[in-house]
Amino acid sequence: MTDPQHPAVLAPLRLDRGLRILEVELIENTGVVESYDFSKTPMTVIAGEPNSSKTTTLRVIDYCLGQEKSPAAALGSAIEEKYSAVAITIAINGDKHRLAREFAQGLKSKVTIDDHFPIDASDLSPWLMGKLGWPLLEVPLGRNPLTATQKVPLTFRSPLRHMYRREDSWTEFATKERQYLRSAVISLFLGFAPNRYETAEFELGEAQRALAAAHAVHRNVAESTHTVVADLSKQLGLPPILNAASIDRVRDQLAATLRQTEGQRDGISELARRAVDGDGAPGLDRELPARLAAASQQVDQTTSRTSQLAVLLEEFGVSLRSARGEIERLQRLSDSVDVFGDLPVRLCPACEQKIDTRHQHASDDCYLCHQPVTDDRRQRRAAREIRALETEIEDLSHAIERTAVDLEQARAAEREAKALREDLAAELHDERFVLLAPFVGPLQDTSSQIGRLQQQLAALPALEAILLREENASNAVDDALAEVTRLEELATQETTARSDAQRNCSALADRMNEFLVAFNGRGWIGQQVTIAADDLTFYVGTRPWDESLGAEAKVLFFLAYSYGLVRLSGANDPSFCVPGLVILDNPHQHGLGPAIVADAISRIGNEAVRLGAQVIVTQVGHSESITAPHSVVRMPRIYAADPSPRG
Repeated sequence: MTDPQHPAVLAPLRLDRGLRILEVELIENTGVVESYDFSKTPMTVIAGEPNSSKTTTLRVIDYCLGQEKSPAAALGSAIEEKYSAVAITIAINGDKHRLAREFAQGLKSKVTIDDHFPIDASDLSPWLMGKLGWPLLEVPLGRNPLTATQKVPLTFRSPLRHMYRREDSWTEFATKERQYLRSAVISLFLGFAPNRYETAEFELGEAQRALAAAHAVHRNVAESTHTVVADLSKQLGLPPILNAASIDRVRDQLAATLRQTEGQRDGISELARRAVDGDGAPGLDRELPARLAAASQQVDQTTSRTSQLAVLLEEFGVSLRSARGEIERLQRLSDSVDVFGDLPVRLCPACEQKIDTRHQHASDDCYLCHQPVTDDRRQRRAAREIRALETEIEDLSHAIERTAVDLEQARAAEREAKALREDLAAELHDERFVLLAPFVGPLQDTSSQIGRLQQQLAALPALEAILLREENASNAVDDALAEVTRLEELATQETTARSDAQRNCSALADRMNEFLVAFNGRGWIGQQVTIAADDLTFYVGTRPWDESLGAEAKVLFFLAYSYGLVRLSGANDPSFCVPGLVILDNPHQHGLGPAIVADAISRIGNEAVRLGAQVIVTQVGHSESITAPHSVVRMPRIYAADPSPRG
C-alpha cells in the first residue's frame, strides 16, 4: 500500500545489479496464501503494532535465502503449525526467481527454485553467488593469512548478515561473526576480494612453512646419510662415494673388474680340466676312475643286499613272536575247559525254555542232548593247533639262523667294498691333487675376489637409496625455495592491487562520514571513521570502533554502514559486488531518539531512490516521520507467530 501522507506517484523499484525482494508468501495449511508486496518502491516500511509479525516476515526472507535451521527454530513453532510453506520472489541482477521452503517431512532442509526439483539449503549459497556474479572464495581461517593453516568457503550467508541488520545486531557487525569473515565480506563488497584471497598471501605462508620443514628434513637426512655412506664404503672397500651420481661410476668400475676376474677364473679352470683330462697327463692311472666306478657299484649292490636281509630277518622275528603268542592263547583256552566245564546250561538254545539241571542223566552224557561227552574231545582241536604252531616256530627259528648268517656275510662284503672304494678314491684324489695343486691357489684367490666384488655390487642399491633420500630432500628444498621466490615476486606485483583496496576502503569510510556528520551532537561523537586496508578494521578516531563507541553511537555507526552499502549501487566499477538491498529490523535501539532514527532512515531511503537500491525497514506504529518516499506494508494486528522470535 502507499502511505496516505505521500499520495504522489512513487518511483518504481529498479531491478538493477544486486538482490531485490519482490514478494513474501506464507501458505496456510488450508491453502490460503498471505502475500506481502515489496516491489512497488525502492523503500518499503513494514509497519505495525508490537508483536504483529514484522520481524517474523523478515525471518521468512532470511529462511528462504538458505537458513539451514528447522522451521520451528528459524520462524517459531506457531508458524510451522499454521503454515505448510513459505516463499519469496526475488530479482537477481534483474532476473526473477521464486524460492520456496516447504514444512513437510523430508522437505524442511530443501529449497525449491522456480518450482523445479528441490535442492539442499546448503547448496543454495553457490547458486546465489553464481547468479549474482560474486566470486566463490576460500578464506584463510585466521586474522593473518601468513600464519593460517586452513581455509573456509565464503558463503552467501556471510554477506547476507551485513545486508540484513537484525534486531539483535545493532551493536555488532553480525551475530557470532569472526573477524576473518567480516574482512572477507567487506572486501567482497568493495571489489578486491579476488586480489585479497586468490593471491599469494595465504599460499606464501604455506610455502614458507613448507620451506622450513624441507630445510629441517634435509639437515637431518644429510647428517645421517654422509656418515652411513662413509662407514659402509670403508667397510666394503669401495671407492669414495659423494652423491647418487657417483654410484653409476662405481658400479661400472666394479662390473668391469668382476667380468675380468671371472674370465681369469674360467681360464684357470680350463687349464686345470685339461691337466686332469688330457691323454698325456703324467702320473695319472687311466684305469683308476673305472676301477673306482666299479667299486662304487659293488658298494651299492652289497648295501642293497644287506638292507634286504635285515628287512627279511625282522619279518621272521615278527612272525616268530606272533606264533608264540598264538600258542599261549590256545593254552589258556584249553585250561578254561576245566574251569567252565561244570557250569550248567540254564536255557535251551532251540526253544529257549528253562532246563532243569537236576534231572537224571548219565554222568558222561550231556544233560541237554544226552550224547556222551569227554574232556579229550573238548581239548583235541586246541592241541592240534598248538602242534601246528610249534612246527611253524621250529621252521622260523631255522630260517632266522640262516638269514642271520647271510646278513653277517653281506655286511662283511659291504665293508670290504666300501674300504676298496675309499682306497681307490684316496688314490685318485692324491694323483689329481698333484696335478691340480698349481691351480688351487689362483682359483681360491679369484673366487675370493669375485665374492668381494659381488658383495660390493649388492651393496650399491642400498647406498643409492640412502643417497637418493638426501638428493630428494635437497630437491625438495630447491622446489620449496623456488615456490617461495615465485610467490614473493607475485606478492610484490600485488602491491598495486592493494592500493586499489585502500582507495575503495577510503571511499566507503567517506560515505559513512558523509552520513554521520549530520548527527554530530545528536548521538554521534564527532570523530571520523577510517578503514585499515590491511585487515579491514574500522577505526573511529584512533581506536577500533567497538572500543570507541557507546550503544547509541554504535546504532548510528551501523546505520552509516548500511548507508554506505546503499551507496555501492551507484558504483560504476564492475569489480564491486553490489548488494543492492539492505534490511533494517527495528533500528529504534538503545535509547536513540525516534526523530534521529527517522532522519537516518530517511537519508538511507533517499539514496536508495536516487541510486536504485532497495531498503526494507520495520517500524512500530505509523511511518509518517520517515520523509523519504516509501510504500508501507501494514502488518495485521493479530500476532501470527509465537513469542520466541519476537514479531
